[in-house]
Amino acid sequence: MSKSRQVEEAGDRFELAHYVVGAAQREMAEKAREHVPALSLSAVAGGLGLMSAAASYRLGVLLLEKRLPPEAAAFVTAATFGGGAALAGLAARRKWRGTRAPLPTETARQVAEVIADATK
Repeated sequence: MSKSRQVEEAGDRFELAHYVVGAAQREMAEKAREHVPALSLSAVAGGLGLMSAAASYRLGVLLLEKRLPPEAAAFVTAATFGGGAALAGLAARRKWRGTRAPLPTETARQVAEVIADATK
């Protein structure tokens, strides 16, 4: 093989690699944009859960201690906040299930097809 042919093939490989990397980046960015609602809902669920636990836990315990022993009041309060966090987590999980994986699967499939065609 001549030197010019080797340089030409190296340039073709570089262009192919550049195209594949660019296509993979575009595909991952598109899929990441699909996950924004699920990420937002997850952040809201986590933030609300944290604020609720921090701000309301002691109030709930104090109110329940009027009728229950301190240990039972703490347990009931923790179970209530935990249940709310679980419901928010389930809602976020449903959003995640509706979206595609943030991997460049379409680009990988196309590259595999090109390679398979080139080897024939």
